[in-house]
Amino acid sequence: MDRLTHGLNAALSLLLVGGSLWVLPTLPARVPRHFGLGGTADAYWDATLLHWMALPAIAIVVVGGLYGAAWWVGTRPAAVSMPDQQRYDALRPADQRLIAGHVQTFLYGTATATLVLFVVAQGSTYHVATSATNTFPEVGWALTLGIPVVLTIATGALAWWLPRRVRRLAGDRGP
Repeated sequence: MDRLTHGLNAALSLLLVGGSLWVLPTLPARVPRHFGLGGTADAYWDATLLHWMALPAIAIVVVGGLYGAAWWVGTRPAAVSMPDQQRYDALRPADQRLIAGHVQTFLYGTATATLVLFVVAQGSTYHVATSATNTFPEVGWALTLGIPVVLTIATGALAWWLPRRVRRLAGDRGP
């Protein structure tokens, strides 16, 4: 599963960076740099390489941080901080690696969602810059607001599920 996710993340990264560079020559002199909560552009700047590539650069840095965190968790499962740390620390190293694998998979999936968010945001910005509208397309607006909400819910679900998984691995069937 992680291999497929890595491939998807590489493709999304290439789409974001490569696609942004590819459309750069077609941009008008000014492009939106900020959108209000309703999805309407409320600030613009010159369509320079630096300005246009700012969003893809931020995405790559964020995804790099997620991959770095996943690497750290995978190389040092005993260093993972968990609710009920004592129970986690008492797990066999193989079980700690299993839990670390779950965390890594979550981080890789978060990278995918982040890349989708940035691809949609950049594509929607391009749409606004090159069309007669000053408002994000509805699907772009929904995804740029919805993906962070879904990630927040998923993080809460992981925080709820992981301690239960640790208890099961420790042989404790409590609540």
